Amino acid sequence: MRECQAGPGHLARVGWREALRAGPAGWKDILTWRTLRVAAGVVLPLAAGAASGHAQYGAFASLGALPAGLASFQGVTRTRVAAVAVASAGMAVSTFVGGTVAAAAPWLLVPVVMVWGYVTGLAVCLGPLASVAVAQWPVALLIAVGLPLGPGDAALRAGLVLAGGLFQGILAMIAWTVRRGDPERAALAASYRSLAAYAAGLAAGRTGPPPPAAFPAAARLADPNPLLSRAVRLAHASLLEHAERLRVSLAALGAYTAGDPAAARFAADAGRGLALAGRALTARRADRAGLLRDLAGITATLAVPADARWSWAGETFAGHLEATAEILAGLGDGAVAGLAADDLPGRLARAAPAAGPRWIARTMRASLSPASEAGRHALRLAVTAGLAEALVQAAGLFEGRWAVLTVFLVLRPDYSSTMSRGLQRAVGTAAGAAVAAVISQFAHPAWTLAVAAGIAVAIAYGVFERNYLVFSVFLTIFVLLLLGILGMAAGPAATARVSDTAIGSGLALAAYLLWPTWHSSTARDKFAHLIEAHGRYTAALLRALAHPGGSTAAGLDSLQAAARQARLDAEASAARLASEPEQSPLPPAVARDLVAAVRRLAHAELSLHAFVSSARDTVGTAGAERSAALAAALGATMMPAAAQIRSVRSPHGGADDDMARVIERLSDVARALEDIVAPAWPVPEPASSGPAVTTFRSEENEHRAERTGAFTRGAAG
Repeated sequence: MRECQAGPGHLARVGWREALRAGPAGWKDILTWRTLRVAAGVVLPLAAGAASGHAQYGAFASLGALPAGLASFQGVTRTRVAAVAVASAGMAVSTFVGGTVAAAAPWLLVPVVMVWGYVTGLAVCLGPLASVAVAQWPVALLIAVGLPLGPGDAALRAGLVLAGGLFQGILAMIAWTVRRGDPERAALAASYRSLAAYAAGLAAGRTGPPPPAAFPAAARLADPNPLLSRAVRLAHASLLEHAERLRVSLAALGAYTAGDPAAARFAADAGRGLALAGRALTARRADRAGLLRDLAGITATLAVPADARWSWAGETFAGHLEATAEILAGLGDGAVAGLAADDLPGRLARAAPAAGPRWIARTMRASLSPASEAGRHALRLAVTAGLAEALVQAAGLFEGRWAVLTVFLVLRPDYSSTMSRGLQRAVGTAAGAAVAAVISQFAHPAWTLAVAAGIAVAIAYGVFERNYLVFSVFLTIFVLLLLGILGMAAGPAATARVSDTAIGSGLALAAYLLWPTWHSSTARDKFAHLIEAHGRYTAALLRALAHPGGSTAAGLDSLQAAARQARLDAEASAARLASEPEQSPLPPAVARDLVAAVRRLAHAELSLHAFVSSARDTVGTAGAERSAALAAALGATMMPAAAQIRSVRSPHGGADDDMARVIERLSDVARALEDIVAPAWPVPEPASSGPAVTTFRSEENEHRAERTGAFTRGAAG
């Protein structure tokens, strides 16, 4: 089979240095409040068990809290608690099943492990939150396998695991009462700082659209602290909405800053105002008044020349920045200038997640086929984990469950993560086992083991999202020290874990190489969806320009968010293609060219969005007719381009020419949109314009009309 052409030699593409790279991480990055909270969720049950004389009970609760703590890194507030609850409930069931099956009929563990593997693999289609929560279930299953018990004792242990996991959820809810509103304001501040950086780049002459990633505040405000008042939640939602408008206005302004000193100066002043808004969101009460005065001074002096081609973009930006300053001024008192509290449900609903039971069932049902990436990963993980369990049973490996667990931890849906994780897991486990053996040898009195275990789990949580290698080192230290507290000798356990981890890593890597999932086979759909999403967004903008009042700002915002997410997915897809040895039918170079073409299109779309928002009633009859014709022509251009990408089967046989034509079509669309808003066509000429200006603008409008007419005729033909 063609898919089996990649062999071990392709491991070099991952790179040893990249796989083992620890990356920068200071103590301030590691010892965050969240790290300390989840570490306390693991250490406190252990300490309570030791203090009560039931160290084993405390250890079981701690083992339940450990994976639940990893799940608590997902979500924001209620979604975080939901992730912990799903992880905890699944771990309790897994603990009972693992203990009872291992005691009654060990060979039944092979099909049980395969079922858990399939469910865990299929959960990747639901996104990171559900995937990480479900991934904790096999961890609990395999930990329980090491201590076979009858139904009664297994039920007790499952209850302790559930209690330990839910304790992490309780700690997460307690965090809601501490510094209420601070995380939301910090996320908003980061969003405004990113806008300030973008404005500064425009002032320095850099052009292009803003990054496609959503604002940091988007996810936070979609799941706000339930204890915040309605007025404060509305203020936060309004600040995010103004940030979106400010970003669109800045993108429109960016078309002029490179060649217009006045536009560059405006962008520089805008950046300073946005930076002040970000600082005011997180400043102490004593400092906020001064920052808000400075912000008011900037909003009052933002200079927008009346005859500037970008005046419409500058005035729109200034209006939204002034509204932002008004909201910030009343935020401390819970007042929201110019907004009604009844607006809250609609404003927050725009960013609310759409996931629900029906969506989950529909998504999982669509992913059952091995043709899908999630379906193939689920089947591959189930077979590999079952094979590992059968090997453990047949060979009688000491502590062999670590080999099966390693398969679950290493085998990922994508090539680069699987290869790098396999290496990092093996090296990290070996290093952690050696350190744990030394600590166990010299840790006297016995309580020092618990202290060392607490420090290890805190560091493991702190680096969890930063580097898997370091995480593996300290997680291994914690688990081996915990086993030492339970009375197991550290030396044999460490040796067994190193060898079993090597076996599990080898099986996971071999499974992926034998039956890989090359992203290029599914990347076509992502890029086709990219073009379709931008086609819908652009068509809606043109229809709004042709028929003012026929579309809502919320509708355009929703299409803009969908197009932005599609571009973000496509950029990630292009990066993933570059890391894989298999490149057909969509080579990485073609993917990069597509992303570059859509990047230009996105900039033109944002400029048009700002123009539509600022000049809905000034386009005139001729402009409306041209916009309507362009909207009709767009469907004949973008949708066939998307279909052409989906039909590509090989980078040869004329496919390169097909992709070149698709990229050229995207460039034609971008040029057509740029002609509309540069300079703000077809806004009526100011009465003060002289004959020379009027003549120049008339000729320029005629040239643009010729280009858009040619595009319309070409699309129709």
